[in-house]
Amino acid sequence: MEKIKNFFNKWYRRFKIFVFLFSTWAVIFSVNNIMNNSVAIEYDDGLIYSGDVFREIEKEKVKITDESYWEKINVNYKLERIKPIPFVITYFLKIIGIKIDIIADRGNDGGDYIRRKWQNFSRNLYFVKEQEEKYNILKKNGYLLFFASSDEGIVQAKKSGIYPVRIKRNSKSVSTLSYTPGRYKEKIIPLSEF
Repeated sequence: MEKIKNFFNKWYRRFKIFVFLFSTWAVIFSVNNIMNNSVAIEYDDGLIYSGDVFREIEKEKVKITDESYWEKINVNYKLERIKPIPFVITYFLKIIGIKIDIIADRGNDGGDYIRRKWQNFSRNLYFVKEQEEKYNILKKNGYLLFFASSDEGIVQAKKSGIYPVRIKRNSKSVSTLSYTPGRYKEKIIPLSEF
Protein backbone atom coordinates (compact mmCIF):
# COMPACT_ATOMS: atom_id res chain seq x y z
CA MET A 1 0.00 0.00 0.00
CA GLU A 2 2.89 2.34 0.81
CA LYS A 3 4.36 1.85 -2.70
CA ILE A 4 1.09 2.86 -4.33
CA LYS A 5 0.85 5.95 -2.13
CA ASN A 6 4.45 6.96 -2.98
CA PHE A 7 3.78 6.35 -6.68
CA PHE A 8 0.73 8.65 -6.69
CA ASN A 9 2.51 11.29 -4.58
CA LYS A 10 5.46 11.32 -6.97
CA TRP A 11 3.25 11.75 -10.03
CA TYR A 12 1.03 14.30 -8.32
CA ARG A 13 4.13 16.43 -7.52
CA ARG A 14 5.26 16.16 -11.14
CA PHE A 15 1.80 17.16 -12.31
CA LYS A 16 1.81 20.23 -10.03
CA ILE A 17 5.22 21.27 -11.37
CA PHE A 18 3.99 20.81 -14.94
CA VAL A 19 0.85 22.88 -14.28
CA PHE A 20 2.93 25.64 -12.67
CA LEU A 21 5.41 25.76 -15.58
CA PHE A 22 2.65 25.63 -18.20
CA SER A 23 0.64 28.40 -16.55
CA THR A 24 3.78 30.56 -16.24
CA TRP A 25 4.52 30.07 -19.95
CA ALA A 26 0.86 30.83 -20.83
CA VAL A 27 0.98 34.14 -18.96
CA ILE A 28 4.28 35.17 -20.57
CA PHE A 29 3.08 34.11 -24.03
CA SER A 30 -0.23 35.95 -23.61
CA VAL A 31 1.38 39.17 -22.39
CA ASN A 32 3.82 39.19 -25.32
CA ASN A 33 0.99 38.48 -27.75
CA ILE A 34 -1.30 41.15 -26.33
CA MET A 35 1.50 43.73 -26.30
CA ASN A 36 2.46 42.65 -29.85
CA ASN A 37 6.15 42.46 -28.87
CA SER A 38 8.49 41.71 -31.74
CA VAL A 39 12.16 41.49 -32.65
CA ALA A 40 13.97 41.61 -35.99
CA ILE A 41 17.06 39.81 -37.22
CA GLU A 42 19.31 40.34 -40.22
CA TYR A 43 19.11 37.45 -42.66
CA ASP A 44 22.59 37.21 -44.22
CA ASP A 45 25.27 36.53 -41.58
CA GLY A 46 22.60 36.97 -38.90
CA LEU A 47 20.10 34.13 -39.03
CA ILE A 48 21.89 32.23 -41.78
CA TYR A 49 25.34 31.90 -43.30
CA SER A 50 25.01 32.61 -47.03
CA GLY A 51 28.61 32.93 -48.18
CA ASP A 52 28.42 29.70 -50.21
CA VAL A 53 25.42 31.02 -52.18
CA PHE A 54 27.21 34.22 -53.16
CA ARG A 55 30.40 32.30 -54.09
CA GLU A 56 28.37 29.89 -56.24
CA ILE A 57 26.75 32.75 -58.15
CA GLU A 58 30.16 34.41 -58.51
CA LYS A 59 31.46 31.20 -60.17
CA GLU A 60 28.64 31.50 -62.70
CA LYS A 61 30.03 34.94 -63.64
CA VAL A 62 26.77 36.70 -62.75
CA LYS A 63 27.39 40.33 -61.76
CA ILE A 64 25.42 42.26 -59.17
CA THR A 65 24.35 44.65 -61.92
CA ASP A 66 22.74 41.80 -63.91
CA GLU A 67 18.95 41.69 -63.85
CA SER A 68 18.91 38.05 -62.71
CA TYR A 69 21.50 38.42 -59.92
CA TRP A 70 19.15 38.64 -56.90
CA GLU A 71 16.81 36.01 -58.30
CA LYS A 72 19.71 33.57 -58.63
CA ILE A 73 20.83 34.36 -55.07
CA ASN A 74 17.34 33.98 -53.60
CA VAL A 75 16.53 30.78 -55.53
CA ASN A 76 19.70 29.07 -54.28
CA TYR A 77 18.59 29.23 -50.63
CA LYS A 78 19.35 25.50 -50.26
CA LEU A 79 23.06 26.37 -50.09
CA GLU A 80 22.41 28.57 -47.04
CA ARG A 81 23.15 27.24 -43.58
CA ILE A 82 21.26 28.20 -40.42
CA LYS A 83 23.45 29.68 -37.70
CA PRO A 84 22.51 27.63 -34.59
CA ILE A 85 22.94 30.18 -31.77
CA PRO A 86 20.96 33.05 -33.37
CA PHE A 87 18.29 30.57 -34.52
CA VAL A 88 17.87 29.06 -31.04
CA ILE A 89 17.66 32.51 -29.43
CA THR A 90 15.03 33.75 -31.86
CA TYR A 91 13.14 30.46 -31.68
CA PHE A 92 13.00 30.76 -27.87
CA LEU A 93 11.62 34.29 -28.25
CA LYS A 94 9.00 32.93 -30.65
CA ILE A 95 8.00 30.23 -28.13
CA ILE A 96 7.33 32.89 -25.49
CA GLY A 97 5.08 34.82 -27.88
CA ILE A 98 7.42 37.40 -29.36
CA LYS A 99 6.97 37.89 -33.11
CA ILE A 100 10.02 37.51 -35.35
CA ASP A 101 10.70 39.60 -38.47
CA ILE A 102 13.59 39.00 -40.84
CA ILE A 103 15.37 41.76 -42.76
CA ALA A 104 17.48 40.71 -45.74
CA ASP A 105 20.00 43.11 -47.28
CA ARG A 106 19.32 41.94 -50.82
CA GLY A 107 17.00 42.41 -53.75
CA ASN A 108 13.45 41.03 -53.77
CA ASP A 109 13.66 39.16 -57.11
CA GLY A 110 12.96 35.47 -56.42
CA GLY A 111 12.26 36.30 -52.78
CA ASP A 112 9.14 34.13 -52.71
CA TYR A 113 11.36 31.06 -52.33
CA ILE A 114 12.87 32.41 -49.15
CA ARG A 115 9.50 33.66 -47.89
CA ARG A 116 8.05 30.16 -48.25
CA LYS A 117 11.04 28.67 -46.42
CA TRP A 118 10.59 30.99 -43.41
CA GLN A 119 6.80 31.52 -43.44
CA ASN A 120 6.23 29.40 -40.31
CA PHE A 121 9.07 31.04 -38.42
CA SER A 122 8.75 34.74 -39.15
CA ARG A 123 5.84 37.14 -39.31
CA ASN A 124 7.42 39.24 -42.08
CA LEU A 125 10.45 38.99 -44.31
CA TYR A 126 11.62 42.32 -45.68
CA PHE A 127 14.08 42.80 -48.54
CA VAL A 128 16.05 46.04 -48.43
CA LYS A 129 18.66 47.40 -50.82
CA GLU A 130 19.30 50.66 -48.97
CA GLN A 131 19.99 51.29 -45.29
CA GLU A 132 17.31 53.99 -45.26
CA GLU A 133 14.72 51.29 -46.05
CA LYS A 134 15.99 49.27 -43.09
CA TYR A 135 15.74 52.34 -40.84
CA ASN A 136 12.14 52.95 -41.96
CA ILE A 137 11.17 49.33 -41.22
CA LEU A 138 12.83 49.43 -37.79
CA LYS A 139 11.26 52.78 -36.92
CA LYS A 140 7.78 51.79 -38.14
CA ASN A 141 7.67 48.45 -36.30
CA GLY A 142 9.34 49.56 -33.05
CA TYR A 143 11.03 46.25 -32.24
CA LEU A 144 12.29 45.36 -28.77
CA LEU A 145 15.61 44.13 -30.20
CA PHE A 146 17.39 44.06 -33.53
CA PHE A 147 19.92 41.26 -34.04
CA ALA A 148 22.46 42.39 -36.64
CA SER A 149 25.86 41.35 -37.90
CA SER A 150 26.61 44.53 -39.83
CA ASP A 151 27.66 47.91 -38.49
CA GLU A 152 24.98 49.43 -40.71
CA GLY A 153 22.31 47.35 -38.96
CA ILE A 154 23.59 48.39 -35.52
CA VAL A 155 23.62 52.06 -36.56
CA GLN A 156 20.07 51.89 -37.99
CA ALA A 157 18.81 50.21 -34.80
CA LYS A 158 20.38 52.86 -32.57
CA LYS A 159 19.08 55.62 -34.84
CA SER A 160 15.53 54.25 -34.60
CA GLY A 161 15.69 53.79 -30.80
CA ILE A 162 15.89 49.98 -30.84
CA TYR A 163 18.32 48.00 -28.69
CA PRO A 164 20.91 46.38 -31.03
CA VAL A 165 22.49 42.98 -30.43
CA ARG A 166 25.53 41.95 -32.48
CA ILE A 167 25.70 38.57 -34.17
CA LYS A 168 29.26 37.61 -35.02
CA ARG A 169 30.03 37.11 -38.67
CA ASN A 170 31.45 33.85 -40.01
CA SER A 171 35.10 34.15 -41.05
CA LYS A 172 34.16 32.95 -44.57
CA SER A 173 31.51 35.64 -45.02
CA VAL A 174 31.41 37.54 -48.30
CA SER A 175 29.26 40.41 -47.01
CA THR A 176 30.23 43.86 -48.22
CA LEU A 177 28.63 45.54 -45.19
CA SER A 178 30.94 46.90 -42.48
CA TYR A 179 31.79 44.69 -39.52
CA THR A 180 33.52 45.95 -36.36
CA PRO A 181 32.04 44.15 -33.31
CA GLY A 182 31.88 46.26 -30.15
CA ARG A 183 32.47 49.54 -31.96
CA TYR A 184 29.05 50.86 -30.89
CA LYS A 185 29.21 49.28 -27.41
CA GLU A 186 26.47 46.82 -28.38
CA LYS A 187 25.98 43.43 -26.72
CA ILE A 188 27.64 40.62 -28.68
CA ILE A 189 26.29 37.07 -28.75
CA PRO A 190 29.14 34.65 -28.07
CA LEU A 191 29.69 31.76 -30.52
CA SER A 192 27.21 33.28 -32.97
CA GLU A 193 29.70 33.15 -35.85
CA PHE A 194 29.22 29.40 -36.40
